[in-house]
Amino acid sequence: MPDWTYIPLHKPAMGILGSATRTRRAAIGLVSTIAKLPGGETIIRGFDYTHDLPDAEVTVHDTTYASPIGLAVDEPSNEIETALRAMGFGFVTAKDELPEGAVLSEATTIDGLVDELNNGASLLVANDAAIELGPTTAQRVNEVLAQPNGNEVEPIGWLAPWTWPAWVWAMWLGIAMVCGGLGASLITMGPILLGYDIDFLQADVDDLRAFNDNLVPFLQHDRITMAGCMMAIGFNDIGFALAMRRGWAWARAGFIFAGAIGFPTFFLFLGYKFFDPLHAAVAIGFFPLYLGGVFGRKVAPTWRVPVAVDEAERRSSLYAQLMMVMLSAGVFLSGFYIMSIGLRDVLIPSDRVFLGDDQAVFASALDGRLLRFIAHDRAGFGGALASLGGGLLTTSLWGWRAGERSTWWMLLIASVVGFGPALAVHLIVGYTDLFHLLPVYVGIVWVGAVLTMSKGWFFREV
Repeated sequence: MPDWTYIPLHKPAMGILGSATRTRRAAIGLVSTIAKLPGGETIIRGFDYTHDLPDAEVTVHDTTYASPIGLAVDEPSNEIETALRAMGFGFVTAKDELPEGAVLSEATTIDGLVDELNNGASLLVANDAAIELGPTTAQRVNEVLAQPNGNEVEPIGWLAPWTWPAWVWAMWLGIAMVCGGLGASLITMGPILLGYDIDFLQADVDDLRAFNDNLVPFLQHDRITMAGCMMAIGFNDIGFALAMRRGWAWARAGFIFAGAIGFPTFFLFLGYKFFDPLHAAVAIGFFPLYLGGVFGRKVAPTWRVPVAVDEAERRSSLYAQLMMVMLSAGVFLSGFYIMSIGLRDVLIPSDRVFLGDDQAVFASALDGRLLRFIAHDRAGFGGALASLGGGLLTTSLWGWRAGERSTWWMLLIASVVGFGPALAVHLIVGYTDLFHLLPVYVGIVWVGAVLTMSKGWFFREV
C-alpha cells in the first residue's frame, strides 16, 4: 500500500477490520499476494516509483544492504521480503532475529531516523516510523542519504542540439504541443475546414450549415476541446522536462508512458479512409522530439528532499494525491471510452439531442463521409485524452514530492487549459446538457480542492 492509500484509508480500514493489528496484517497480506504474481515486484515498485539508490547502501559485517532501514515482522517469508524490499527497505527480519548491527528505533519521523544514522547507527529496524508515516519510510530515508551534494544545473548549448540532454527534447515537445493546440484553436475559430477536409467531404462550411444548423458549432466544440487537451499534454510534458532536468528518473518514465499512448493514436484517422495531412505532419514532426526525450542523455541529479516536514501538511497532501490519482485514472479511462465511441457509435445520445437529428441521418449524409469525418475527430480526441490521463497519472503517482513547485504549477496550468476551453466552447455553442458537462464541473471542483490541499507541500522549502 503506498502512502497515498495508507494514510487516507488507514482509519476506515480499521473501522472495517476492527483493529490496527488486523489492518497491518491485511496490508502485508495484500502486498505479499501481489509479490507472488509474475512481475509482482515491478508492480509494487511502480506505485511510488521506488528505485535503487546506490548511495544509500550500507555494508555491515561484510553484508551489503540496499538501505539501512528495515522492518521486523511476525512471520517473515520470501513474499513479504520481496514486497518490502520493493518498497525500499534494506532488510526484513523476525523480531527475535535481528541482523548483526541492527537496533530497534523508536523514531517516528524521517529526521529522527536520519539523526540516528548520523550518530553512528548502522542498521535501524523502523517499525514505529513505518506504522506512523507509511510504507515509503525507507525510500524517503534513502533519498535523503543519496541526494546530491551540489545542485548546479549544467549549462545548455542551445545552438548545438546534438549536445542536448533528454530534458531539453522533452521541453521542446511540450512547447510544440502547446503551439499545436493554439494552432488547432485558430483553425477551428477561423476557416473551420481546411482544403483537404473539403475535398474529403465534397462539401464546404456553408453546405454543412445548410444540412444542419448545429453541425458546424458541434464540430467546433469537438475540435476546441481537442485543442485544449493538446495544450494540457504540452504543459504536462514541460512539467516532465523540468523534473528530468533535476535528475528525477520518474519523470522520464512518465514522459515515455504518456507518449507511448499518444503518438499511435495520431493515426486512428487512417481507419476512416481519411488521410489528414496536418495530423500526419504533426506526428512526424513531433516524434523526433519524443525520441530525444526517451533516448537522450540523462543529467546528473540535482534534486533535494526535505529531512524534516510538517506532518499535518504532508497528510493533507496525501489526501490530495489520492484524489488526483483517482481523477487521472478517470481521465485515462475516459480517453479510451471516447476513443471507442469514435470507433463505434460516434454520436452519443446528448450529441443527437443537440444536433436534433437521428444518427441514421448523419450516417447516410454525404455518402457516409460526414459521420466518418466526425468519428475521426472523436477518436483522435479520445487518444489525446488517454495520453493526458496517462501523463497526469504518472505525475500523481510519482511526482508528489515536497518542494517540487513546478509540478503544482503544471497541474494548475494543465487543468486550466484542459477544462477551460472545453467548458467555454460548450457554453458558447449552447451545448449545455448537464449530464454531458458534469465531468467537467466535477473535475474543476476536484482539481481546485487538490491544488488547495497540496500547495503547502509542493511549496515547502528544501
